[in-house]
Amino acid sequence: MRKFVTVASAAFFLLTLAGVAFAQNTPIDDIQVYDVAGSPASPYDGQTVTIQGKITVLKGTYNGGTHYIQDATGGITFFDSGAPYVFDYGDEVQITGTIGSYSGEIQINPSNYLPLGSGPEVEPTDFTVGQVVNDYETVGTLAAVIGTIGDAGGSSFNVIDGADTMIVYIDSDTGIDLTAVADGDLYKVIGPIVNYNGTIEMKCRRQSDLIENPTGDTVPVVENPYCDSWTPLSTDPIEVLATIMDDGTITDAKVYYRDDSGDSTGVFSFVSMVNVSGDQWSGTIPAGNTGAHVDYYIEATDDGAQTVTLPASAPAGWYEVAIGFTPIYDVQYAHPDSVSQSSAYNGEVVNIQGIVTAGTGDVVSASKFIVQDGSGPFSAVLVYEGSGNYGTVYPGDLVKVGGYIEEYFGLTEMNPHSSGNRAAVEIVDYNLDLPTPVKVATNILRDDTTEDGNPPYGEPYESVWVRVGVSAVLDTLGYGDFIISDTGARVDSVEVDPTVALSYQPLIGDYVTVVGFMDYDYGDFQISPYRDDHIVSGITGVDDPLPAVLPAGGFVSIAPNPFNPKAEIKFALTRDNLAQLNIYNIRGELVTCLHSGVLPAGEYTMNWAGVNSASQRVASGTYFARLRIGSEVYQVRKLSLVK
Repeated sequence: MRKFVTVASAAFFLLTLAGVAFAQNTPIDDIQVYDVAGSPASPYDGQTVTIQGKITVLKGTYNGGTHYIQDATGGITFFDSGAPYVFDYGDEVQITGTIGSYSGEIQINPSNYLPLGSGPEVEPTDFTVGQVVNDYETVGTLAAVIGTIGDAGGSSFNVIDGADTMIVYIDSDTGIDLTAVADGDLYKVIGPIVNYNGTIEMKCRRQSDLIENPTGDTVPVVENPYCDSWTPLSTDPIEVLATIMDDGTITDAKVYYRDDSGDSTGVFSFVSMVNVSGDQWSGTIPAGNTGAHVDYYIEATDDGAQTVTLPASAPAGWYEVAIGFTPIYDVQYAHPDSVSQSSAYNGEVVNIQGIVTAGTGDVVSASKFIVQDGSGPFSAVLVYEGSGNYGTVYPGDLVKVGGYIEEYFGLTEMNPHSSGNRAAVEIVDYNLDLPTPVKVATNILRDDTTEDGNPPYGEPYESVWVRVGVSAVLDTLGYGDFIISDTGARVDSVEVDPTVALSYQPLIGDYVTVVGFMDYDYGDFQISPYRDDHIVSGITGVDDPLPAVLPAGGFVSIAPNPFNPKAEIKFALTRDNLAQLNIYNIRGELVTCLHSGVLPAGEYTMNWAGVNSASQRVASGTYFARLRIGSEVYQVRKLSLVK
């Protein structure tokens, strides 16, 4: 990075190699430029550039979108909660985007990604504390410094080296346990160098970024504990895995556990862990746990007789995994006369199972989706996992989720267990029918208060898949939002807040019916549709059954099914549109593409004879036909090939 520059134009052109277009890469060092006060002074500010490097920070480390990428010249941050790829440490990627800044740090705002493969992680560059805090050249770089700890005990501490001091900030989302970090300890600290409004700091990423006694026999580090299955039944053993590191040899590792029936007073037993490969260790808790949870922690000892636990406060502190499934009704239920409408399970770990009614992207954030296990009050819950590391789920997916129940400004949420790139969200089946939306009056849905002397009638429908009868549009709020009432009275009205831009443009005086999930936004209930066919307009003010709606199209039939030797797949388009029909195996691998391209409106029949793209016969078993029509239709149907 250069601290003093003259403004230059960014050269941007394309090279073509083997038919693939690559942009010329701009060195990150040339982009990361600050003035003497630490304010951004990049010559590329506001310009589109292309960079190439290795990922050093994954989304979910600090929040649901922050990454860092580094080339041979330096590093830079980018934020993208909806990135099309879930990156891992060491992944090589080319990014095109616009240069800007956030909270005083220069960043690239991506518009395009080109993955180039994976490799070893970036090794941190060794600096002294003085070299870091006195030079903005280091911002964005994955660094390592050695110093004495000061001001420990909070979410940040100092690393002191002689007369120089650097702030180290630990984001709560990292899960780093600071219990053992104490004033006067000598540590090697690793993380990207950040510029927070002119102050140079370091942000650690994971437990192994804190190495105690780096100039002697280092203390073992345990990180990334997770269960192979986060939703075990009482008859299931529970495999616990973790990464355990040391500069010498790990001589002993154990999982301590107890069957917790709710009082957390039982005695811990233990099982030995075995080295699976590299730094990966595994221990299996026996089946037959009948309590609500199993509590566990990990202990490791090295060849220097140094013993650590994770969490460091164990056995006073521990991790939990729930046993069996809890109905969402039990999670959400609150007595209507209760002063608090919070979940009785608030702060507790549970497992749930149900059908996704609003998938990732349908609930505004790529880190959120809604699960429902019935059709009626108290039957749905919002799942929020900040890292988004569970990938993508779609409406109609059957999922199992293990995690903690939390209340966020009056909205009950489930926060899945998460460790590294693993989150406790498991897809069990695809493309099931959504629960029947329960019909609810608008005055019930809007009622979130007891100030009128009545219970909060809307609370039972929080996150539930609902529909309202024919309602008048009373007001428009901009951005596609509007107010409706099925009585025509404002006092009985509820807000409609689509989570994506829809074709329907509300007009005062329209009559509509609406289907969607109930959201709770800063103290107000609102119904949130996310597809065009969730809003039906142009109808009379009489509450007739919902009229038939023609969406963009979809599957008509697949027959025979099971099939041999071929299946006839019929689908329809209601207008000229881009369509793609692919066949996938049970592992999600593409078997063959039956069609990809623009088709005129009409009904089509495609035959699949049980062969792959190389015209080779595939094995009998379960396959999936996936139909995409424009951006409106994404459908999956199961096929069974029998021989």
